[in-house]
Amino acid sequence: MERADYTRIAHDGMPIMNPIPAAKLDEVVALLDLPARGRVVDLGCGKGDLLARVAARYDVDAVGIDRDPKLLAEAPPGINVIVADIETWNRGRGAFDLVASVGSPAQLSSLASLVRPGGLVLYGDGYWRREPSQEYLEALGATRDELEDYAGTIRRAAELALTPLYAVTASVDDFDRYEWSWSLNGERFAAEHPEEPGVGEFLDWIRGGRRRYLELGGRDTLGFGLFLFRAAG
Repeated sequence: MERADYTRIAHDGMPIMNPIPAAKLDEVVALLDLPARGRVVDLGCGKGDLLARVAARYDVDAVGIDRDPKLLAEAPPGINVIVADIETWNRGRGAFDLVASVGSPAQLSSLASLVRPGGLVLYGDGYWRREPSQEYLEALGATRDELEDYAGTIRRAAELALTPLYAVTASVDDFDRYEWSWSLNGERFAAEHPEEPGVGEFLDWIRGGRRRYLELGGRDTLGFGLFLFRAAG
């Protein structure tokens, strides 16, 4: 088992690899109103669930970018995906009707650079519900300035000439369901593969995530939002 396998194994059977539930995701997709044959790209598309929802509702030319070929292999049939590094992929700069990234390392500025004037940006990322403790940040392997609070995410978009149109957030219940699902997947995998090389380190990673969420205040500290913006025309 390699470190790169951890996330894929933990999200086994979870087409949506973030805390936003399907109903809220569909709520936002219904608002996109994309043009016929509109160009769509999803950076860090994972298993392609968002692209499949967009393609089912709109007549679009869509492509998903992710660096993990094993995740892309789980994409629904008919979804166009490319194995590439989302931080360096920049084909079609300024040409897409919708640029999406939900729960990936892609920067909001990268999305803004790919969207056409007047096009849409769909951005999903974490935000601070409250000020994080130093102990929590150290356990997360993050710094305070890596995320904004909710309002700060909107302000950062405004600096990129993106106008907010709509947003939904994962509730505490949504987050509970997500955190417990990938934790359960990890525990099950470790129990079923006790002799697998590296499974001990994987289980430490799973339990470390659970400790952050339950014992170090993660449940009350970290939120996740899905934000829809329009680029300046």
